[in-house]
Amino acid sequence: DVDGSGRPPHSKGLLEKSRATAADAVETLAPEVRDGKDVVVVEPTDAVMLQSDYHDLLDGDASSVPDADVATVSENTYGIMEYVDAHRLDETMGLNAPTESLTYHGHCHQKATKKDHHAVGVLRRAGYGVDPLDSTCCGMAGSFGYEAEHYSMSKAIGRILFDQVDASDGDEVVAPGASCRTQLKERDANA
Repeated sequence: DVDGSGRPPHSKGLLEKSRATAADAVETLAPEVRDGKDVVVVEPTDAVMLQSDYHDLLDGDASSVPDADVATVSENTYGIMEYVDAHRLDETMGLNAPTESLTYHGHCHQKATKKDHHAVGVLRRAGYGVDPLDSTCCGMAGSFGYEAEHYSMSKAIGRILFDQVDASDGDEVVAPGASCRTQLKERDANA
């Protein structure tokens, strides 16, 4: 059992707590990966945490976790759409051809690590017309947008995304990140 990725404390600068969570995760996952399993993560920010940030937290003298275990977990961790795309699992799903088009807002962590194209590819192969927005962060950034002192900045950043959504021809707006979906739902509720 893995108790999260350590992203929330990492985002708040609580690196020792994040390091402890990361160490526990690697110690749990490394034997499973060595046994041939892959790690598939639904939330994009958590996938990037395991794929990239764990190296900064755990490599070298930063922890007692062997660097080889960190590398093993990192190299065998996938975001869910990355996994579906890499293994072409969508081609075996027998999906009915959709009639709607999608406006796609990718997660900023996926964009930063050049992994955002996987979702667009899977959705297009499934038959969707996809308009991938050239957007940046939605403005939520985890808990940032919920904090009173950042609320107005979060909304200002979100307005950039909202303008792009309004200009898109997609029938539905989709986003892989929970924070992104929250920001978009609040926009829709206030429209």
